[in-house]
Amino acid sequence: MTSGGEGPGPTRADRYLHHIRIFKTRSLATQACGKGQVTLDGKAIKASRALRVEDVLEVERGELRLRLKVVGFPPRRIGAKMVPSFMENLTPEEWIRAASERRKELQMQNPHPHESALKPNKQQLRKMREWWEAGAGELD
Repeated sequence: MTSGGEGPGPTRADRYLHHIRIFKTRSLATQACGKGQVTLDGKAIKASRALRVEDVLEVERGELRLRLKVVGFPPRRIGAKMVPSFMENLTPEEWIRAASERRKELQMQNPHPHESALKPNKQQLRKMREWWEAGAGELD
């Protein structure tokens, strides 16, 4: 197993982002680069851009913006425990906090359908049970 600074030479941005588990698939990483959501030194980069050790990337993933420093290049997609040996997370704490607050706001504005459905209280459940039992008794 290779450690942080070793391994293959410079790698494409989309491959690197997929290998260090920022994106679930390489095509999602490619799409993010195409949309300008991946920047290097404040400039959007292409998916084919060769990254070097010490490059600092900024990646937008929904509400969250990440700042990542390239430490090494993994030969393939790695497990979550090995990510710190190939990438250093430089994301400021306030970015994480702001993204968390924004996500909570959006969840309050647009709850999941099952969360917004009213649940019966105890009294209503008791009445429903009585109604069901009364109806089931008539069918016999």
